[in-house]
Amino acid sequence: MRYFDRDQTILDIARGKKVLHLGCVGFADLPVGDRILLAKKSLHWALTEVADVVGIDYSAHVVEEYRKNGVFNNVVVGNVERLEELDLRGTFDVIVAGDIIEHLSNPGLMLDGIQKFARPDGKLVLTTPHAFGLPNYVRFVFNRFKEGAEHVLAFNAENLTHLLHRHGYRVEELDTCYQRHAREHGAAFVIGRSVLTRFPKFGGTLFVVARPQP
Repeated sequence: MRYFDRDQTILDIARGKKVLHLGCVGFADLPVGDRILLAKKSLHWALTEVADVVGIDYSAHVVEEYRKNGVFNNVVVGNVERLEELDLRGTFDVIVAGDIIEHLSNPGLMLDGIQKFARPDGKLVLTTPHAFGLPNYVRFVFNRFKEGAEHVLAFNAENLTHLLHRHGYRVEELDTCYQRHAREHGAAFVIGRSVLTRFPKFGGTLFVVARPQP
């Protein structure tokens, strides 16, 4: 198990590939100006720079705002729990589901739907908050833990692996990672990264690479 930068690792996996990016928009609750500014710093923006990407997101008004403002023209409105209804052609080398599975009422529906668009040798890259991660445990101990407003599920390495197996995936890599906003904590981030690099099983975000099985 390793501990690393989430976005940079995803970009390295996706570079030069055909990529389907699920739940790609984000920032739906922010004012339009802030949303557009942050979109240009997002993972989807970075993926678009290095790969042939199609994004899927259910926030239709945000997708339209981005399109009108020339931010993204590669995002399709859709529900990741109903991927089979999308009129997308072809299959993809890499499917990215970054920090979205914890938002879903029925995550197995997303995993089943992904199979339609994954190439036989394709990869699913999935990230989600780690229920047993040290950052969340410390927050909980000091009464500062707050679950994401739209989070309805919590995963650890074992139950996420079980879920993927149940829906026809083989887990090839299971690591933990940190996200870009963690750097905002300065010295605390540097110390935390040093500790978690040595003890990656306590990292705050799970990072899974899985392959669909025939």
